[in-house]
Amino acid sequence: MQGLKSGALLRHETYRIEKILGQGGFGITYLATDLALDRLVAIKEFFPKDYCDRVGDTSHITLGTSSSTEFVSRLKAKFLKEARNIAKLDHPGIIKIHAAFEENNTAYYVMDYIKGESLSDKVKRQGPLSLEVALKYIEGIGSALEYIHTKHINHLDLKPANVMVRESDDIPILIDFGLSKQYDLDGNQTSTTPTGISHGFAPLEQYNDGGVKEFSPQTDIYSLAATLYYLVSGIVPPHATKMIEDGIQFPPSFPQSLIQAISIGMASARKNRYSSVTLFLNALDGEDESTEFTEAANGQEVAPSEPTIQNTSSSPKTASRKSHRSNRFLWIALIVVGIVVSVGGPSLLVKSCDRTPDSNNEDTALPADSVVAVEEAKVVEVVQNRTLSTALGECSYSGEVDENGKPNGHGVAVWTKGDGKKYDGEWVNGNMEGQTTYTQRSGDMFVGTFKNNRYHQGRYTIISSGEYFEGTFKNGQPDKGNWYDKNGKKL
Repeated sequence: MQGLKSGALLRHETYRIEKILGQGGFGITYLATDLALDRLVAIKEFFPKDYCDRVGDTSHITLGTSSSTEFVSRLKAKFLKEARNIAKLDHPGIIKIHAAFEENNTAYYVMDYIKGESLSDKVKRQGPLSLEVALKYIEGIGSALEYIHTKHINHLDLKPANVMVRESDDIPILIDFGLSKQYDLDGNQTSTTPTGISHGFAPLEQYNDGGVKEFSPQTDIYSLAATLYYLVSGIVPPHATKMIEDGIQFPPSFPQSLIQAISIGMASARKNRYSSVTLFLNALDGEDESTEFTEAANGQEVAPSEPTIQNTSSSPKTASRKSHRSNRFLWIALIVVGIVVSVGGPSLLVKSCDRTPDSNNEDTALPADSVVAVEEAKVVEVVQNRTLSTALGECSYSGEVDENGKPNGHGVAVWTKGDGKKYDGEWVNGNMEGQTTYTQRSGDMFVGTFKNNRYHQGRYTIISSGEYFEGTFKNGQPDKGNWYDKNGKKL
């Protein structure tokens, strides 16, 4: 450790250093006392250890050699920019920055001191976490990632050691934005940053020269899935370079309900991962979500047979409504026949069946051997709050069913394991097919058509940011179309 000594004072004797909390490749973090407010804070000092040195017993440091001075200066500017970017963030799961300043020929920023332990230390102390506890932490971290992604920021260093669990309320807090990148609306990085690799938690694209140069939520999603793997197994995942061929392997005791979601989240190719944190969190709802995402299992691309896209003139919705309309007309016809029988008697009924009007509205005799068949009317049954098993799991269903009790026509399903997940739309033979409004557990909403129990075409809106995708979907994920911000501007 080359850190400041205990008792050292910073910023005109406002902060007193108590001890070192940790040191990484580009900085040292201290526990300090804010003497003005009489409270503990954490202070991060810019200190790239490969280029810097402390001058004797003083607090002053030297920043690099003559050949590296420009590079180190850029890193320091990025360090201060990082502090400003984090200070603008307002989320309960993200560390709060209170001040930034330059001193001792380097830079510092002051942040909340979180009394607790990291997720890494927690697992090392007590072993793998229960499924319920692990999912609670992942949901909290995922919410923080969703938030920074709306700002076009990638964290790029998510791992259990960079998530502090606050002792007072057991809330996970995302820390250490030292490798984070800000991107413009076109998805291009706005500055170069130091790159780093946390083996086991960094995806393959971070091993490239220059790291991740385009905005990529899938990069943080990989790290989130890897963190979940670690929390429930106690095992650090293999390096991304070792999973190219075989994907992620799971211990025999690993929860089966998580295997597919983690496999997709940690797919080697970015295009095979979930396109947003929201989709990954939804998949963790349980096995009831698993059929929506099957593009990448165990890191390998799966190519399910793609159903033939029906012409809109014979879509499930249209066919279903035509069937209902035919049934209504059939009932009307039978009622009319009943009235005729009651008024005119059997002879009148026979006469009406013997002849049919032609184009000139004149009676034309039917052939003697003609038989007029009247189709038996089909009664549409409507059920209320019936428990049914569907492709997305067990749900409470209210709506039309066929003679076998399967949803057929229009109906509303609310999933018992989905905290309000709801499908309000068309069904065909027990499958979700046709026009619908589908609301996810998170509040995200899809409006459009389903096909084979998956998104087919329409708009998916992320409720937390207002951003939405409009277009077609493949295997339950956005395919051809565009993303827009909440004001309708293309991203």
